[in-house]
Amino acid sequence: MIHEIEEHFKKEYPREGCGVIALVKGKKTWFPCTNIAEDDKDFIVSHKEYLDIRKKYDIIAIVHSHVDQSNEPSEHDINSCNALGIPYHIYSYPSMDLNILEPKKNFYPLIGREYDFGVKDCFEAMRDWLSQEGIHIPPREPFEEGFYEKQLNYFSEDYIKNWNHKKVEGAPQKNDVLIFQLESEVPNHCGVYIGDESFFHHALYRLSCRESLYPFWIKYLVGIYRHEA
Repeated sequence: MIHEIEEHFKKEYPREGCGVIALVKGKKTWFPCTNIAEDDKDFIVSHKEYLDIRKKYDIIAIVHSHVDQSNEPSEHDINSCNALGIPYHIYSYPSMDLNILEPKKNFYPLIGREYDFGVKDCFEAMRDWLSQEGIHIPPREPFEEGFYEKQLNYFSEDYIKNWNHKKVEGAPQKNDVLIFQLESEVPNHCGVYIGDESFFHHALYRLSCRESLYPFWIKYLVGIYRHEA
């Protein structure tokens, strides 16, 4: 498998190469993926390819190269690894020295977080708030930045049912997940209802906070989802 990975990195050079390792019939198997990042010194695994693999197999590692540099994880590597809950295998290329980064629990404060897409954003804020309430949402798939501009729907009913949540009608109750659609063709924001017509969320370019649903946010509410105990 190491030779297949190296060949993929060679083909991608000078861009970072990336892919995943998944279990196929109990055996580790390498799946090269398209790096859709704009910067050659960065990587973003194609979301479509990732989901296609994950639908069939269990992904046990995300792999990428550090081109002409050490395999020490960047801050973004560490944060993304923690957010996804999957080990990162980081190779220095061309030496192919391997560094395995294991995910750790994030301890970012709930209130007042700085926004960082894919690491500290609306999904992670929602997930961490519910965790403290004893409701556990599975780690995210890797969201593509600007997903709503590409009309990728990460907040569909089919997606949310994997959280063991069901869409409900009527007034929200405490700890219901709220889904919003702001100036987009697809839902693009989420939060948690906390009572008294207020919810907790983390909006783009803002700090995470508690905020009233009225008069602004209620206009964009498109779904209320409740945990099925």
